[in-house]
Amino acid sequence: MPHFIDILSPHYQKLLTSCDRRKIAVNLDIQDLTVNIRNAEQVDQFFASEIKRAIKNCGPNDKITLAQTVDSQSIRISVKNSGRSTLTPEEKNALHAAGYEVRARFGYDTVITFVIER
Repeated sequence: MPHFIDILSPHYQKLLTSCDRRKIAVNLDIQDLTVNIRNAEQVDQFFASEIKRAIKNCGPNDKITLAQTVDSQSIRISVKNSGRSTLTPEEKNALHAAGYEVRARFGYDTVITFVIER
């Protein structure tokens, strides 16, 4: 099983490059980089799609945060952005249908979270 860092690292490197050009700040809020990930492909797909969405929604001086928390039963992985635009109701419904938690309101950050069992 790959470690979380093995999945995160390539996405993080691409994110840094894209955000540097666009003047978007990048933050990491990671609890455990060494946790084993069973659903590596799903986590990889989550990062690919949600980082792309975050970059699209952000402009200069916005911020994207990649976060992860771990407890005894689950791993919560989130992509948060401070972009000015919010998700449409259709986008929210599609994300919920995919099994993601979504917190998106106009004027506030957008947070999309993928919860996996340990």
